[in-house]
Amino acid sequence: MMFKNYSEKALNASRALAILAVTAAPISTAVASVASVLLILVWLGSGRAITTLSMSWQHPLGKIIVVFYGWLLIGAFYADTEWPAKLATLSSWQKLAFTFLLLGLFQSGLWKKRFLYVFVGVMSLAALISLGYWLADVPFIAKRGGPGILMSNHSAQSMAFIAAFLGGLMLLKDNPPKSLHLLLWLGLVLLIFNVFFISTARSAYIAMPVAVTFALVSIYGRRKLPHIVAACSLGFALVIGASGTIHKRFDQAVTEAGQASTDTSSPETPVGARVVFYKTALELVKENPVFGFGTSGFKSAYLAHLEQDHPSWAETSDPHNQYLFVWVENGLIGLLIFLAYIVIGMRAGLAAPPYGLAAASFLLAIAVSSLFNSHFKTFVEGNLLAFFLAILVSKASDRPGPA
Repeated sequence: MMFKNYSEKALNASRALAILAVTAAPISTAVASVASVLLILVWLGSGRAITTLSMSWQHPLGKIIVVFYGWLLIGAFYADTEWPAKLATLSSWQKLAFTFLLLGLFQSGLWKKRFLYVFVGVMSLAALISLGYWLADVPFIAKRGGPGILMSNHSAQSMAFIAAFLGGLMLLKDNPPKSLHLLLWLGLVLLIFNVFFISTARSAYIAMPVAVTFALVSIYGRRKLPHIVAACSLGFALVIGASGTIHKRFDQAVTEAGQASTDTSSPETPVGARVVFYKTALELVKENPVFGFGTSGFKSAYLAHLEQDHPSWAETSDPHNQYLFVWVENGLIGLLIFLAYIVIGMRAGLAAPPYGLAAASFLLAIAVSSLFNSHFKTFVEGNLLAFFLAILVSKASDRPGPA
């Protein structure tokens, strides 16, 4: 009995640390890292590590994670790179390990709800503080971006607020107490305003409408699809039309794309650089389409290709497109497994309403934003997705979870 009580307390502490880690991820990488390490230590000391891992393995998402990481390991052996580089790339995918671990920890619907209330509450408060700095036209921390950017960077802030917005939608669907109903609506307004009027993350301007539309269709059903698409299209069109920030960022993108040329040695703009990266990555895919260059092989293959055919083109270790990165390193086989992970994750979310719907929608948001970034691998967005997804799609137990 004493061991059982200790074990439950240790698992509850692990869950609390997981909530701290995911909530802190977009704000402080140091706090998130410490919380993640403590999570692992407390979980290992619970005496239930094998049991929870067994639960994780039983989940379809857990199985596809093992398959994908197994292919990454195989790719490391045929990559023409040194082992430090291989280990560094494998480490960048460690978020998948946290997803696997947490699938067996958050069986309780109560803990899922606790997580969402904490996460949505903290992000809504952050959005309120951000609004104050934006109105005052004062940077929170100069190196993090312009006025109103509180998080690690503007992209991290936008994706965190999108996740919180989706979580807030599901909390509202779950009939919250009247005392919280108005606060949740206020939080949603602050979050969506921040994404479109304060933050300068262009990928979020595309990802959020897609994710919110998907979430609403998931809630109200496909029969409402035409009405939801029409309402969302009109609503987001009005928001985008009213946002000077969006106009400025997309005008800048059009200008940068027009100026981009593969003849320049170092494109000076983000969009210009991406044009070069995409073209070069696609050429690499043609060289080794099925198996790729192996885990950690992107940078060396990219540099070798430039030296041989395009010595004036820009260098990079990442094409800023998650799918191209996986295809170049792990081939078509790796890309198909990776896409299967996304599909299975979304299906798992749709099968676990109401909170799983938020996870499925956020996974879609990350999938869309990863057309322009490598958000599955970056620390902030990658960890945010890994924890958010696992907590909300883990199979709920039939019995009440521990308090």
